[in-house]
Amino acid sequence: MDVNLIGCIAEYQFAVEVMSRGFFISFPLLDASPYDCVIDTGKGFKKIQIKSVDKKKDVVRCYIRKSVQKPYSKKDVDYFAIYVKHHKGFYIFKNNGKIKNITLGKNIHSKDYFNNFVFT
Repeated sequence: MDVNLIGCIAEYQFAVEVMSRGFFISFPLLDASPYDCVIDTGKGFKKIQIKSVDKKKDVVRCYIRKSVQKPYSKKDVDYFAIYVKHHKGFYIFKNNGKIKNITLGKNIHSKDYFNNFVFT
């Protein structure tokens, strides 16, 4: 499957999950936006960058940097939502402005991020 198609599917799956939890979601018209969507939490707006991983492994690494050397700034992105197809869900965590990659798995430290649709 094409990488762009996988990313698009992840964005729509994220939208469905967010709406099913009672949030409103909007997508920017401009593809060059630093974030993929905005969530209205009822207490404010959160900018989300969505990524996806298609590897069939229990533990996967995802690169989430804006460019080879630069992480996403806290000003541009509030949260990351990474869809891991093999895990059948999203890992959602706050952007600290330093993360360039992350290791994800349901049985390691990142398990607390799995399907954690809490945006504070």
